[in-house]
Amino acid sequence: MYEIKLLPDSEHQYSLSARKLAAIMFTDIVGYTALMGKDEQQALTLLHKNRQIHERCIRTYNGKLLKEMGDGILAQFNSALDAVQCAIDIQEQAQERVEGKLRIGIHLGDIIIEHDDVFGDGVNIASRLQHIADPGGIYISESVQKALRSRTDLKMQYLTEVGLKNVDYPVKTYSLQGPGLPVTSSAKIKEISVADSPVQKILNSPYVYSTFFLIIIIALSVWWWLPPARKTEIRLAVLPTVDMSGEKDGGFIAAALHAPIIDELIKVGALQVISRTSSATIGAAGQTIPEIAEILKVDMVVESELTHMGDSVRLQFRLIRAFPEELQLWSKAYNKSTADILSIYGDVALEISRAINIDLTADEISLLTNTQQVNPEAYKAYLNGRAHLFKLSSLGIDKALQYFNLSIEKDSTFAPAYMGQAFVWGVRRQQGLIPLGQAMGNIDSAIAKAVALDSTITDNETDSEIHFLMACIDGWAKWNWQDSEKEFTLAIKLDSNHAEARVYFAHLLNILHRHNEATIHAERAMELQPYSSLIQGIYAMHLNHTYQFDKAIEVLNNTLAEDPNYAQGAGTLWTAYHNKKMYPKAIETAELVYTLKGENTAAALLKSSYAEGGYKFAMERVAEAFIQKSDTSYVTPWQIATLYTRASNKEQALDWLEKAYQAHDPNMPYLSTDPIFDEISNEPRFLKLLGAMQLPKQ
Repeated sequence: MYEIKLLPDSEHQYSLSARKLAAIMFTDIVGYTALMGKDEQQALTLLHKNRQIHERCIRTYNGKLLKEMGDGILAQFNSALDAVQCAIDIQEQAQERVEGKLRIGIHLGDIIIEHDDVFGDGVNIASRLQHIADPGGIYISESVQKALRSRTDLKMQYLTEVGLKNVDYPVKTYSLQGPGLPVTSSAKIKEISVADSPVQKILNSPYVYSTFFLIIIIALSVWWWLPPARKTEIRLAVLPTVDMSGEKDGGFIAAALHAPIIDELIKVGALQVISRTSSATIGAAGQTIPEIAEILKVDMVVESELTHMGDSVRLQFRLIRAFPEELQLWSKAYNKSTADILSIYGDVALEISRAINIDLTADEISLLTNTQQVNPEAYKAYLNGRAHLFKLSSLGIDKALQYFNLSIEKDSTFAPAYMGQAFVWGVRRQQGLIPLGQAMGNIDSAIAKAVALDSTITDNETDSEIHFLMACIDGWAKWNWQDSEKEFTLAIKLDSNHAEARVYFAHLLNILHRHNEATIHAERAMELQPYSSLIQGIYAMHLNHTYQFDKAIEVLNNTLAEDPNYAQGAGTLWTAYHNKKMYPKAIETAELVYTLKGENTAAALLKSSYAEGGYKFAMERVAEAFIQKSDTSYVTPWQIATLYTRASNKEQALDWLEKAYQAHDPNMPYLSTDPIFDEISNEPRFLKLLGAMQLPKQ
C-alpha cells in the first residue's frame, strides 16, 4: 500500500479562513483487504491501475488529486460540471476494464480545511453517497442536481431522500443516467430510503470552520473476483401476451408466446426475469404497472399484444419502468411471417438490453441472434400444445400431446415438438396416470428423435428447461441421484431464476438428507415465484419433509384460499394434518383431495367410514377400495401403500411399498424423507428397500 502526501500550494499552510470553490474525489477498493490476503501482488497491481485512471481523468477535467486514503482517492474540481464529466469518463474507462467497477458519489457543500486536510459535511455526504451507489453508477446530491439541471445532455433520475451516517438531515439523492450506467432498482431505492437509514448528529469540532462551496466526488473501485461476473441489477416481469387477433386459437397462441419471450430474456445475465408462473395471473385484475411491479418486486414490466395470427404475425411490445414514476422506455411493433417468428424473441431481448444500457457479452449476442425459420403450421400447433401443457390438468396434458403430435405431422423435423412429447409423458408418469414402462419408452423415444434432429439439445449452452426435464427423469423415473443432481445444477446454472428447477432440486436434496442445502433452494424458489400455487405446494412439501408441519399448514391454507382447486396442495395439506395427528382436519382435507380428483366414490366412502370407525379405519377401507379398482384401471401401488401407512397397518404398508418398488413408482424416492413413514422406518423390510434404492436411512 502506498500514500500520497499532499503538499501545500506554497511554503505556508492554507489559511483557515480561505475560501475556494473546489471538487474532491475519493476512491476506495471494496474487498481490497481480503484480496491483499490472497494475492498481495495482484492487489497492488489493481490499485495502481485504478490510480492511473483517476489521475488521468482528474487532470483532463482540471481537477486536483488531494490525497490517497488507503485504497481511496480524494480530489477537488472547480465546477460541478467538471466533476460530473470526470466521473462519467472514469466510469467509461472502468467499464472497458473487465476486472472492476466503480461507485461514485458527488456532493456540493461545506468543508473544513485544517493542516492540508479536509473535513465536514461535504466530505461525509460524498463518502456516504459513494458507499450506497450502484456498482458502475454515479450518485449525486440535490445540490449537484440543482447546479446542473439546465444541462439537457445530462439525465438524472431522482431516487429518494437518504439518511446518511454522521449527517443529521436527509439528503435528496439522484443517479446519473446514460450509456453503460445502471438503473437503480426499486428494491435498492427502498433499501436506502431515509425511513430505513440511521441518522446520527455531527459531533462538535474544536476547529474553526470555513464555509465555502465545493463538489465532492467519491469513486469506489469494486474489484470483482476473477473470473469476472456481472451482478444482476434489474428485475423484470413479462406480462402475458394479450390476444387482439380474434382468431379461434388466438388465446392459446398468445398464452404460449409468454414463455418463449421469457426464455430469451433470461439469456441476458444482467436481467433477473420473473418466471412465467409468477407473472401469468398478474394484470387480470386491472392493476396499474406500479401496482404490478410492487406485487412482483420488479423494476420494469414488458407488455405485449398479438394483433394478427395466420400466415403472418404482428406483435407489439412495450418496456415500462415502474418507479419512481411510470415511464415507457421502449416500444416496437413486429410484422413478420410466422416462419420468422423465432427471430422476434431474440430481437426483443436485444432491444430491451439496449434500452436499459446493458452491455451484452459476445456469447449473449450470439445466443439472441441464433435463430432459424419454422414451419408456420407446425409452430402454431406447438404453441397450442405448450399452452395446454402448462395447465397440468389431465385434460390439458391430453390436449398438449395432440397438438405436439399435430406439430410433428406438419413438420417431422421440428425438434421442440418431440421435446414437448417427452414432457407430456414425464408429467403423466409423475402424476401416476400411467405405469413406468409405458412412460419411459415414450420419453426415451421422443428425446432420441429431438437430439437426432438438433444435437444442441444436449449441449450445455441450451435452454435450462431441457436439463430440468432430464433432472426429473433421472431422479424420479430412473432413481439415478448423481445424474439428477448434475442436471439440476446445470439447469440452475443456465437459468438461476428457474424456480421449478430450484424447488424440485430441494426435494432431491431432502431425499438425500441434505436438508440445509434444500432449504436454500426451496426458499429461493419462493422468492422467485411467491404467487405460484405450484411452487407454494412443492415448497410446503419441503416443509413437511423437514418436520415444519405448522408452517406447511399455514402456507397451504393460504394457497388453497387463493386456488381452491389445487389438488396437489390439498394432498400435501392432508399429509401435514396427518403428521400433526389432527385427524378431523386430515379427514376433511382427504375428502377434498378425492373430490378435486374426481374420485367421488372414494370421498363418500372416506366420510362414511370415518363416521363408523374413525380415521385409521377409514384409511383401510379406502385402501381396499382402490385395490378392487386396480383390477380394472391403473392405480399406483404407492397410493395404496400410503393409505395403509396412515392406517398404521405395517405389514400391508410394507407389502404395497415392495410392489411400488417393483413397479418403479416415481414417488418411491420420498421413502427416505417423508415423515409418514416414521412408524415403519426401522422395520427390516423398509430398510432393505432403502438399501436397494441407495437411499439414506431416515
